[in-house]
Amino acid sequence: MKVAERREYVVAMRTAGATFRQIADQAIVKFGVENLPGSWGERYAHRDMAAVLEQMYKGMSSDLRAYAFVQVNRYESLIRSLWPKAVKNDLGHVDRVLKAMQGMNKLMGLDAPQKLDVRVEQIDTRIEQLMATIEGQPVAQLAAGREEEAPGKAGAKGFGSDDAIVEGSFRAA
Repeated sequence: MKVAERREYVVAMRTAGATFRQIADQAIVKFGVENLPGSWGERYAHRDMAAVLEQMYKGMSSDLRAYAFVQVNRYESLIRSLWPKAVKNDLGHVDRVLKAMQGMNKLMGLDAPQKLDVRVEQIDTRIEQLMATIEGQPVAQLAAGREEEAPGKAGAKGFGSDDAIVEGSFRAA
């Protein structure tokens, strides 16, 4: 049996909504177990489907590049035709040129979102007080003090929400 014929059947069955188990069982009925690979089953049907999709996407990738090339040429032609009036401040033509340029930029991926890095830092007087306290105490006393004032313990002196240092990254759309 031809691999292409079997794969065509798998794709047709899957497109019709059959599960890979159903496809495997029906392929045995249609082609006969002796005409299928020795390890035929739902996993093999799945591999056939994956192979067909991979080939299809390889073809689509080159088709998409060709289509993008055609679209870029169309945008460039449109911009060339509108350009003379746009540079003479004909506002209708300026808007059309800008729209065409935006479309071309989007097609070429030039309008990717910009990454903004925003950092917010709050340094409270509480931190300064803690630093002053730490500088005046011996190391042994500091270690003992940490156990007594550990956050989460009753009566603990920890950092409040105003003492936090906040960091974040945001993306502009």
